[in-house]
Formats: sequence, C-alpha cells, structure tokens
Amino acid sequence: MTTLKRVLCGAAVASLVAGTGSAVEARAGLSAVTAEWMLAAEHVLLLGTDGTNLDKILEYAYNDDSGFKMLMDRGITAATTIAGHMTMSTPSWSTILTGVWDDKHGVVSNVYRPEPYTTWPSVFNLIEYHKPEVETTVISGRGLFTEIASTGGYPADNIIGISGGSTSAEMDALVTQETISRILATTNNPNIDTFMFSYQSQVDHAGHSYGGGSDQYRDAVINVGANWKEILEAVAQAEAATGDRWTIIAVTDHGHQQNPDLFGFSLGHGFQSPNETSSFVMLSLAGNEAQAGGQSLSYQTIDITPTILQAFGIPMRSDFDGVPMQTDPDILNGIVFPADLKQALTDAINSYGYPDIGTDIMLSIRALAGGAGYFLENYALPPILNFLQSIVDQDIFLISGLAEGTQWVLKTVGAATADVLTDIGRVVAYFTGAGVIPPNDAPLPLPGAAEFTGSLEALLADHAFTAPDLGGADAPSLLDVDALLS
Repeated sequence: MTTLKRVLCGAAVASLVAGTGSAVEARAGLSAVTAEWMLAAEHVLLLGTDGTNLDKILEYAYNDDSGFKMLMDRGITAATTIAGHMTMSTPSWSTILTGVWDDKHGVVSNVYRPEPYTTWPSVFNLIEYHKPEVETTVISGRGLFTEIASTGGYPADNIIGISGGSTSAEMDALVTQETISRILATTNNPNIDTFMFSYQSQVDHAGHSYGGGSDQYRDAVINVGANWKEILEAVAQAEAATGDRWTIIAVTDHGHQQNPDLFGFSLGHGFQSPNETSSFVMLSLAGNEAQAGGQSLSYQTIDITPTILQAFGIPMRSDFDGVPMQTDPDILNGIVFPADLKQALTDAINSYGYPDIGTDIMLSIRALAGGAGYFLENYALPPILNFLQSIVDQDIFLISGLAEGTQWVLKTVGAATADVLTDIGRVVAYFTGAGVIPPNDAPLPLPGAAEFTGSLEALLADHAFTAPDLGGADAPSLLDVDALLS
C-alpha cells in the first residue's frame, strides 16, 4: 500500500512545511531538509538489552566509545522503574512488546505460552495487521522473541533466530552483525518502511552468574555499548545514503541485584529491590534533533509499543496502559534539559525505592510461585544432570548405567514436576492480580476473515484533511506520474 505522504509531490510538502497549508502546523525553522524527511520511509529500530542497570551504564559506558552515550546525545533518556510489577524477563518484555502491564497480559514466569499474545497482540501483530507493507524483523539469540514474533495470525516478516557462539557475548556479536546487515540493506529499497527489534542478552547472563556489582557485569555493559555503537554507525550510514531519518528506541526489561547470593549464583532479579526494578528508556525520534540530550521524567516501558505504532500512523488500542511518547501532552511536558544529564539521571535512579509493603509481599509470592517450575527445569536440574552425564561418559561398569537411569528418571519426573509447578504458579498469580483485567478491544480477526467492503467515502469519513494552497500551480501536472518518472 502506498501511503499518502508518498504520493504528495515535493511542492505540496514544501507548502505544508512552509505553513501555507493547514494540514500541518509547522514549527519555525523547518527547512527543505525536513521536507525531504517527510517524504522518506519510516524506519523504527528497537534495541533491547536484558537486565541492564542504568547506573552501571552511567558508570562504565557513558563515553564516546559507547552506543549508550551516542543514543543519549542523539535523543531523550529516562531513568524509569517498574516497581509494583514483576521483574522477571518474560513478564517485563511482554509488557514492553504489548503496551500493557502484567495485570492484563498475565505473564508471570519465563515459561513461554502463546495465549497471552493472542489476547493481547504484540507490536509485531499490530503492525502486520494494520500495515502489512511495513517490513518487520526480529533478531535474537533468545527463543522468547522469535516465538512472540511468530504468535498470532500476523507474524513478523523476518524472524531471525541467531545460533552459534559459545558465550552470550559471542551470540550478541552475531546479533549485532545481522542487525547491521539488515540496516544497510534498507538502502537497497529506500521506499519500504521497516521495524526492527534487536536483542542483546549478555548483561543479564553476567548478572545471574556473577551479580550486578561484578567485573563481569561491567564488561558486559561495555560490550553491549560497543555493539550498539556499531549499530548506530550503520544507521548513520543508511541515513546518509537515503536521506531518511530513523527513530531509535532502547530499553531494558529490569535491573539486577548487586551480589551473588546462592553459592556463587545470583538470583539476579524477580523481587522488588530498587536495583531489580530499575529500567530505562531512550528515544531518538526521527526528525526531532531539537530534543537531543534531553531527559524525560515521564517515559515508562509500557510506552514502547504505542510509540512504535504512532510512528507508523497505526491506531492505538483503547486498552493500552502506555501512550505514544512523541505525542502525549503529559509526556511532552515532562521533558527537561539538565545541565548535567549524567547527574540528573543518577538523581532520578536514587529517588526510586520499594513499593508499599502489601504490594511487595504480593509480588514476592507471585514471583516465587510463578518462577518455581522454570527455576527447577532450567537451574536446579541441569547441574545434577550434567554431573550424571560425566559419569555416563566415563563408561564405568554398572555405575555409568545407574547414572544413565537416574538421568532418565530425573528428566521425566523433573519435567512433569516443573509443569505442575508452573500451572500452580499461574493460579497463584491470578489470585494475586495477574491477568485479571480482560481486553476492551476485540481480538484481531483471523487473516482473510474480515475484508473492508464499504465505499471510499466511508473509509475516509473520519480522516478528512485540508489540501495545501499550491499558489496557483497546475495541480494535474504536479501529480502527473509520467512526468515525475521521466
């Protein structure tokens, strides 16, 4: 589908920007460059990093070698908190990618289930349903995101699950290279709108293994900053090649505890300490360089999906908890320009605390119940199974056979037990307020189930616009496709 802005001729856009038409209220100082941008394709890039505390970014990666600093200089940064909500990865990423909190989507553990994303469609589904001409891509070494992007009747166009690499850092490097390749490929098709989500995991892995206060966590933050710098440099290269301006959003799902607490292994997150509920949002809005280096006092992680949809002109769901960051008046009024951005963000981080005691206890119960099955299957059993496998590999008479049999029993019983614990956790979560609010909006129809059959007049009835004053120019000649292509 060709959008209206694509068929407006250059003279019409220049007229709109200059203020001679009433379709756009132009700000003073808009230039011909802005007019060119209005004709360009929309590109939105969402960068995700798991379990990354903003205070560690400010301490270790607030420098010119880091993509974190580059993005802060280019856009607006908010030190946010998810206090009062779950601090597990899948619930938090579900909030980011659906625009609703866990009391609606009901995701309470890291065990993937498709049902929440059919009830509360993801940003991928919403884009593909409303604007299938937008090229949607997810690039991740974690299966959660390829599964979310595949769920529902309107999956993402390009679902790229990265495999390979012996460490999470190596996996992130592969994700980075694929992301760069996809960004640069947009220069070959400059008229196609794109949405990309690129995910980095190594900071969260370092936090679980060594704690958020460790040298390994520091190194992971620095590595992700270096990866993002390469990605942002690729965006700059694509912008220079096509004249497009990209909207870039960066976010983390939660923070991390600072010290290991289980014999060298850190639970990392899941509860309500300020380090765990710490998060951030960075937004660099295409064509809005005037807000570079700013701070938002209002952004939240639930605003990510509405902001992406707004960039493509897609209508908002009535039951979103979030709002578009680029248009909501309250959010716009909460943008400031501190003399020292690093100190201002640090002050904001330090201002956050625990939720009220009742909420804290309720969410702790929910986290323990919801995460029990996942913890058993992914953290408690694997070390035991690996130890038994080492005995099996030694091929010791009788002993190796017994070890192999014990392995089978543990796998079978352990998997069944984990499933039961997960189901119990969902029940406990519901009675503590997760997934209790149903959607207001109807589910997305199945592909092909609903077609528009009304008239063009009916379709445009609620979308009237005023044509610009073209100053007596010959409109037919301006819209002469053959002349434009000659």
